[in-house]
Amino acid sequence: MFPVRRRMRRDIVDGETKQAWRDNWKDHSIDEIMTIFKYPRVKKLLDIFVSLLPRGGKIIEGGCGLGPWVIKLTSLGYNVTGVDYDEASIAKIRTGHGGIPLYVANIEAMPFDDGIFDAYMSLGVLEHFSEGPDKAVKEAYRVLADNGSFIIMLPYPNLLEIAKMPFKKMQKSKMLRKVLGKPEKNFYYERYFRVKEMTRILEKNGFVVEKAMPIDHIFTLVSFSGIFRDKNTYDGENALAVKCADFLSKVLPWQTAGSSLIVARKK
Repeated sequence: MFPVRRRMRRDIVDGETKQAWRDNWKDHSIDEIMTIFKYPRVKKLLDIFVSLLPRGGKIIEGGCGLGPWVIKLTSLGYNVTGVDYDEASIAKIRTGHGGIPLYVANIEAMPFDDGIFDAYMSLGVLEHFSEGPDKAVKEAYRVLADNGSFIIMLPYPNLLEIAKMPFKKMQKSKMLRKVLGKPEKNFYYERYFRVKEMTRILEKNGFVVEKAMPIDHIFTLVSFSGIFRDKNTYDGENALAVKCADFLSKVLPWQTAGSSLIVARKK
């Protein structure tokens, strides 16, 4: 009986996670999302990804959402396929970017032959599976060609994020929201992985980890306090955030990283 209950609970959590992302995406246009490439932190990420991706190879982004990375990389000449479970988001991308190959699918079971992609991008996705990321990692291994690269970006449990955790837990409490008269809201499930833990998962599923690095220190500050945000943007940072993050990335690189970037290879 207990395994059945656990399965039902996971289904509920995963359903709420999917709905939370739908709620997040439905009010934003593609044009609005694409303004992120004006942000200093996103420019840094773009430089990193361009240095890792094969210029002439086939690339897939699993869990592309509204597709900013698929659209941007395609505009730079890369051959990128986008996959997401949310049909409405994929439809939004198709409206203005019909030439990009896009699929509505679960990244745990995608409609592709074995070994057809040279690189797989997973940007803030694997942490959202309540049952763990193994199925998605196995599927990434299946669709990648031999020696293909798996580029993974995951939120990192930095010092400021750890300090916020009790408050985030209270924010998600349905009972507390009801007592305070707050409207009902879906929140996505999110798990934090240390690099060693994700490395074990990747190696168990056939990958060899080549690189791991702390990134996105600016986002650590932007997500921590509004004083670091550029109020005139969708989700951008101000000059104070850029300067502070530059300092923190040098003196406390992992302790203040917004995300970890892991590069693995299919062997």
